[in-house]
Amino acid sequence: GVVKKGQFEVDDLCLVYLPDAILPPHEDYNFLAGSGWRIKMKRFRKVRSEVLIMPLEGDELLDIGYDVTSQLGVKKYHKPVPANLQGKAVGEFPGFIPRTDEPNYQSVPDLVEMLKDKPYYISEKADGSSTTAFMYKGKFGVCSRNWELERDAENGYWKIAERYYLEDKMPEGFALQWETCGPKIQSNPMGLQEIEGFAFSVYNIAERRYLDFHEFMAFCAMLDFPICRVQNLGAVFNHGFDELAGIAEGRYSNGKHREGIVIRSMNNVLGHKPISFKV
Repeated sequence: GVVKKGQFEVDDLCLVYLPDAILPPHEDYNFLAGSGWRIKMKRFRKVRSEVLIMPLEGDELLDIGYDVTSQLGVKKYHKPVPANLQGKAVGEFPGFIPRTDEPNYQSVPDLVEMLKDKPYYISEKADGSSTTAFMYKGKFGVCSRNWELERDAENGYWKIAERYYLEDKMPEGFALQWETCGPKIQSNPMGLQEIEGFAFSVYNIAERRYLDFHEFMAFCAMLDFPICRVQNLGAVFNHGFDELAGIAEGRYSNGKHREGIVIRSMNNVLGHKPISFKV
């Protein structure tokens, strides 16, 4: 992050607000009003600044890494659901499937460290809206990030599910999770001509685990369902923490700047799931 010259000395404690944090309105942060009080990556004299760094006020002694999110009233930004994806909810997101919410690498430095020396892959982060389809106990369903949705041929999520005949092809006890992208969705930075889905994970409901990389690839090939573009495969993860932001920079195939990348271990290092974070 970029700070004012002379504002800090080495070893000073400070507050760090991560990307997509929404701060409560306050006169000390009026410079954020134009962005809806949300932390976004900016550049100052061509230098990237991903976080907001502010002085720690008061005499309270806090340990490095202490989470002050709740006591400062900070919320997390979630992308609004476009009108063409809004549907009628038939219930909450199923409790037997984990929600999709990739942590930012800056909030999980322990996971970055844990990934070292392990096989990994890097995929392009598709800029759209999170979607889940499942087949469980004979029932097929399609969900947005927070809701299970009523079947609707005009709904963007359902359009993808029906285009790939997921209700007919999905094996019992699995959930496919993908990013729905295209016209009128997050300004369509990928420049797609029609709505499309890009898979990023598959969850085995019965075994309560995510499929590893090779299982995931085989599953999507069986469904003939497109995946988020894989940028790199590696036998040993050896990227330093400070390198990751530079690796994330890049462009979609249409030339526009991409949202970022997702880095995952090829295997389920964390028991039921892989190490995974976005940059």
